[in-house]
Amino acid sequence: MSLPVAVCRRILSGMIILSGITAVHADEKITLDVLYTTPGTFNSLHKELARRFTEAHPDIEVKFRNPVKGYEEAAQEILRGQITNSMPDVAFNGINQIGLFVERGIGTPLDAYIHREGGLDKLGYYPTLAKLGTWKGKQYGLPFAVSTPVLYINTDMVKAAGGDPDRLPNTWPELVKLGKAMESRAPSPVTGLYYQWEQTGNWLFQTLITSKGGHMLQPGSCKIGFNSDAGKWALQTLELFGKSGMPNLALGQARQSFVSGTVGIMADSTSYVAAAEKQIGGTFGFKTMPFPLADAKGQLPAGGNVAMVLSKDAKRQAAAWEYVKFVTGPQGQTAMASLTGYMPGNKIAVEHAELLGNFYTSHPNHTTSLKQVPVLGEWASFPGENSLKIIEVIKGHTEALVTARDTAANTLPKLVQDVNALMPAECR
Repeated sequence: MSLPVAVCRRILSGMIILSGITAVHADEKITLDVLYTTPGTFNSLHKELARRFTEAHPDIEVKFRNPVKGYEEAAQEILRGQITNSMPDVAFNGINQIGLFVERGIGTPLDAYIHREGGLDKLGYYPTLAKLGTWKGKQYGLPFAVSTPVLYINTDMVKAAGGDPDRLPNTWPELVKLGKAMESRAPSPVTGLYYQWEQTGNWLFQTLITSKGGHMLQPGSCKIGFNSDAGKWALQTLELFGKSGMPNLALGQARQSFVSGTVGIMADSTSYVAAAEKQIGGTFGFKTMPFPLADAKGQLPAGGNVAMVLSKDAKRQAAAWEYVKFVTGPQGQTAMASLTGYMPGNKIAVEHAELLGNFYTSHPNHTTSLKQVPVLGEWASFPGENSLKIIEVIKGHTEALVTARDTAANTLPKLVQDVNALMPAECR
């Protein structure tokens, strides 16, 4: 079970706040306009972080916009704000959207601020995770809440079907078979295996491709890379889920089904781990396990969001930097990881017992994500003006597979054609 907000407050208040150069003088109070997503997951966390930050920086106030549902909705709001000169000062954006913004002149490089503080290592960021916030060699974002795909396991259902929760099959056909065994042996209707295919930004579709050693975009190129054996395999795997009778559930509906004990195995983001533990409350055995890699060179796309400074005003940028540094620093990441299930991007928080060290010792389900850091890779973003539209096109084709309305053989050429039609001319 995750730490309650009150405990996190005591932890944070007992820590030494790492202070950088004061952003503004007390008589020049600045109110930061901040945008974040997924209120069900992040509301209490962001409010707590803002409270602690303003206690340490009374010259800076944090005012949140109404949070939006997901990363695509946030991106649309930011792009509209560029036109109307009403962008937020700080935004928590999907990792896959950095290029979308930077190519349109949105976002402040943070390199000078980082250098002034002594560098990324001194600030405590994992190099692999900090790299997720870069675009063409510059640091535009810092990791706030990083997720990896994992398997959520109802160990009671697995045991009842004759399986071993500690030694699950590592291929999707075998996992589907185990899921069907759970369905056949359950006293009431259940879903043995559920794959959260509709995750934002086609994340779990990309995960299948990269876990097989493939790429959404060709390495070093803006051309599509999923027209490959790995892409074909990923589509065939989605088709397998559809043909197995897997229901088509909304993301929240699938999660509620899992914590209610009617889904045996669920492939999902680690972002839900803390909430799942709290909602299950020991009513059945629950553990997380790594996402299966289908190839020795397979990788997993890092999901989640980075904190970016979007303000163009120098004083507001400096204030925004102080906030970004705090929420992605040891104190902010301690609260973030313990209250959600996302992986922290700051190793100081992980390595110190009084921060997250003791927490991870007593919460093993949260450590699965950390174990997957060595195989983390890019969550690809499509180039050009139609980046967000391409996401919706891919979602439509993948839904046809998981609902058994189409086949992988039919889908691949149509998917390639439809995505290419929306790509910039130089990327076709």
